[in-house]
Amino acid sequence: MKHLSLTFLFVMAAVTFGFSQVKVRPGLKLGFNSSTVSNLPRSESKLGFQGAMFANVHFVSFYELQAEASFSNQGYERNAMGESGDVDIKYIGFALSNKFFVVPNLGLHLLVGPSVEVNVSDEDADITPFDFSFFGGVGYEFPFGLGLELRYKQGIIDIRDGYWEEFEEGDELFDDNVLNGVLQFGVFYKFQF
Repeated sequence: MKHLSLTFLFVMAAVTFGFSQVKVRPGLKLGFNSSTVSNLPRSESKLGFQGAMFANVHFVSFYELQAEASFSNQGYERNAMGESGDVDIKYIGFALSNKFFVVPNLGLHLLVGPSVEVNVSDEDADITPFDFSFFGGVGYEFPFGLGLELRYKQGIIDIRDGYWEEFEEGDELFDDNVLNGVLQFGVFYKFQF
């Protein structure tokens, strides 16, 4: 019984100490995108706006988890067969960013994570209603909560809605997926309470 009691006290002390180090800080991020799509001839990148609200959970000196609710204006410029102009795709999304600090207490960090986004634009009905992406990047956070991040986000779902349903057996298919690719630059601020 003594061993069980001592084990229980040790586990409770470790959990209490571990969670006493956890800090939760909300924040905002604003920036811009340079987005395009893959495997679509004569498409070029376009600039757009992106922003997010987030909750950052600081677990240990080298790791943070950040849940983000975001807006991202993506798409591409079309220059094919006499058609030109922007294809605007507006997404509202949710992302989980895992931040790994290279040197604890320095501010330089690497980030990686998944995101799922819902298409909220009505301009182009040929775009899928959602996208799933993975992203990676690098950033720097100053001690007072201001920071800069550069990310690359790669979609993994073909964004052409219904494209594959239009073909019949024997038709030649353009079999390369058309995927979102987005370079993002953002400035963020974590509030301190």
